Amino acid sequence: MNTLRWNALLGEWVIVTPERAQRPFQDPEHPCPFCPGQPETAEGWDVLTLSNRYAALSTGAGLLPMREGYVMETPAYGECRVIVLSPNHDEQIERMDEKQLVRVFEEYVRVREELGSIDGIEYVLIFENRGRAIGVSLDHPHAQAYALPFVPPRIERELRQFDKVWKSEGECLLCQTIEGELKSGDRVVTQDDEFVAIVPFAARLPYEVHIYPRRHVRSLSDLGELLPGLARMVQDIVRRYVAVFDELAYVMVLHDAPVKPSTGCWHFHVEMYPPWRDRRLRKYLAGVETGAWTYTNDSLPEDRAHELREAI
Repeated sequence: MNTLRWNALLGEWVIVTPERAQRPFQDPEHPCPFCPGQPETAEGWDVLTLSNRYAALSTGAGLLPMREGYVMETPAYGECRVIVLSPNHDEQIERMDEKQLVRVFEEYVRVREELGSIDGIEYVLIFENRGRAIGVSLDHPHAQAYALPFVPPRIERELRQFDKVWKSEGECLLCQTIEGELKSGDRVVTQDDEFVAIVPFAARLPYEVHIYPRRHVRSLSDLGELLPGLARMVQDIVRRYVAVFDELAYVMVLHDAPVKPSTGCWHFHVEMYPPWRDRRLRKYLAGVETGAWTYTNDSLPEDRAHELREAI
């Protein structure tokens, strides 16, 4: 059985999933399970959300108390979904027309709202893992959604930073960041009237890109009329990655607000992390990154922003 175990030393929950070690990798001699006409997919769809057959989380056991420091292990409560982005096995995001592209992001909103309505869910994490370089097991374009009974540590840290600025200055940290980046321009990859994409000032990874709505928007569900613009901006960045890397691979994460309303400040954004240090060499996370959570970036964010800006 999958469980949540409390790491008392770091103050965080870990999802322990021994059964996921058996999940399959794409076998070229067998049909892709996400293509139309397979047992789970049927026909006649443009974007399809499925329950994850190798889910790390399940609501089956019910939600048990999760009092950190008292409860050390509990069933891995939650939900895992796979969002199949296209019926076409080769239609990755950079090849989609606008209609298909917007449908994908509309499905992200729908899944976020559905999973966020489950009792006991604190956070819905939507992400896309792409490329063999980061261990993706199936090539068909797909994303995933995890409904978690806790707010993950990375989001908690961002929340603390947002809250600190909000309490001391009465302003949104990300709104301040956007204003500063637009004035500088050195790290801006591309922008339009609705969104700006930058290589962050203190990027952890060489080609890390963040996409920020210029308007203060708390959640993916609140984007409304801005949603097509977000879809286009993500596609734009992926096309730049295609132009720069010999092999495309990245992680894209939607940094949404927690499910439960908070009195603090939050500004929705998207973060993208390719695993490369240049066109073909992998950026490995070694001792200082893995052991100390302190990242070394062997490039200037300004240089990488210029490279991506000029890529297409």
